[in-house]
Amino acid sequence: VLKWKYKKDDETNGGYSQDILLRLLQKYGDVLNVIVSSKKRGSAVVEYATVRAAELAFKNESGLSGNPLKISWLEGQPESCISSSSGRPTQGCLTNERDYESVVMMRMRQAAERQKLIEQMQREDEEEDARS
Repeated sequence: VLKWKYKKDDETNGGYSQDILLRLLQKYGDVLNVIVSSKKRGSAVVEYATVRAAELAFKNESGLSGNPLKISWLEGQPESCISSSSGRPTQGCLTNERDYESVVMMRMRQAAERQKLIEQMQREDEEEDARS
């Protein structure tokens, strides 16, 4: 989840658009979705193809210098399996095939939940536009 400051009368939404966010964030990895909420101005949801890309963006991206981004995890920070010092899996991470299958299933469920959330945000935005 990305958040930034904006002024009520600012039509540029604090300087952030879907294209600008995509340009800022795709340097960390493949971006699957960037949804800028028109209902909750000053916020967006980004979905990366890999957890690693999301971690890199979370740790390194600050956004526009005049209006920095606040980046948070939508579903809580995932437990990283690669330790930064050795580059090898940490102890107890994916110890067998069953664990791997569990992780794959969990990620599939999370992806489905994310998709539902994205669709819900789009519906809310469309409803808001229809009322305007």
